[in-house]
Amino acid sequence: MKRIIIFGSTGSIGSSALSIVDQFPDKYQIIGLTARSQLEKLKVQAETFRVPYLVVESEEGRKWLQANLNYKPEIFVGDEGLRVLSQLDEVEVLIVGITGIKGLIPAYYGLLAGKRVALANKESLVCAGNLVNQALLSGGGELIPVDSEHSSLFQLFCCERRSYIRKIILTASGGPFWQWPLEAFEKITPEMALRHPTWKMGPRITIDSATLMNKGFEVIEANQLFGFSAETIEVLIHPQSVVHSLIETVDGSLFAHLSLADMRLPIAYALSYPERLNLPLKTLNLAEISGLSFHPVDISKFPCLKLAYEALKAGFPYPLILESADEVLVEAFLERKIKFTEIPLLLEKTLNEFKFTKAWKETVEEILTLHSEVKAFTEGMIHKR
Repeated sequence: MKRIIIFGSTGSIGSSALSIVDQFPDKYQIIGLTARSQLEKLKVQAETFRVPYLVVESEEGRKWLQANLNYKPEIFVGDEGLRVLSQLDEVEVLIVGITGIKGLIPAYYGLLAGKRVALANKESLVCAGNLVNQALLSGGGELIPVDSEHSSLFQLFCCERRSYIRKIILTASGGPFWQWPLEAFEKITPEMALRHPTWKMGPRITIDSATLMNKGFEVIEANQLFGFSAETIEVLIHPQSVVHSLIETVDGSLFAHLSLADMRLPIAYALSYPERLNLPLKTLNLAEISGLSFHPVDISKFPCLKLAYEALKAGFPYPLILESADEVLVEAFLERKIKFTEIPLLLEKTLNEFKFTKAWKETVEEILTLHSEVKAFTEGMIHKR
């Protein structure tokens, strides 16, 4: 039986992971759960699975759980709690579903401790991919991606020798605007951008999908996970969201991974690898699909993707700067402080104008500090406009 900790258990990734564990109680046991603010939901989860270790964001949260839980687990607080849980000796698998840069903490320390890390947190790899990979090598753990695109690539790589792969292709739904004329982008509102045609996601990732910034981050992730250069990673718009990725081999063959858009599939694969679980989920019926189409990305409409490639080529800390600034700018757009079309303009301005206050080292603490500095710089830039 594999013993698991779910970081970010009250979010969509964590809830999906718990639903899988619930179906296979003979295979998996929940040892720890963490949450930031949804304490009521965490309480229900903890009591359902009788989880011995919990982490919450604040001391107030710990006191609330101690007063309201119907049993007595050990409850930790904040970043130190994340670090402690990620290194517990009795745990084999960490599912990192935390959003934001704090997901770096369990990813890094879990790999350093030799755990299997099922990673659904993109900030870890975008902002600190070198550091994460160093921990992977030093600790001898396993890093298995949970993002649908990177999980599909991970599975395709199991079917073909790496030396035969010429190129990898990531697919993007295109969001709601890929067919809009460029001149109409000035009229895009937060409500329009939040209407994603395929996926149900949180506000930030939904806006990032509308700008294709999310796909840019996935390009950086693919580089860090699989070692492919920017020149060998291609993005195509695929509105049906059925083909999640493709690989092109040196003889010109293309191999594709297809499935329904259901995050339980990559989560289950990360838990069970190299085996597969017999999941009671709806399967893909090819006869019902009217067609599969693929289109090149119009960079004039989606300059965020170009910025991601440029940051990847420039190397650390530019991907971190891009991600940090994007976090601030998406929030500003949602609050109607900036226009949709200003997101890439201000991203580029941050990349060009942010000045380092010192020579940064790639440690967890330094990366968290730099992330905060970039956010503060971007917030100040918005305020001065």
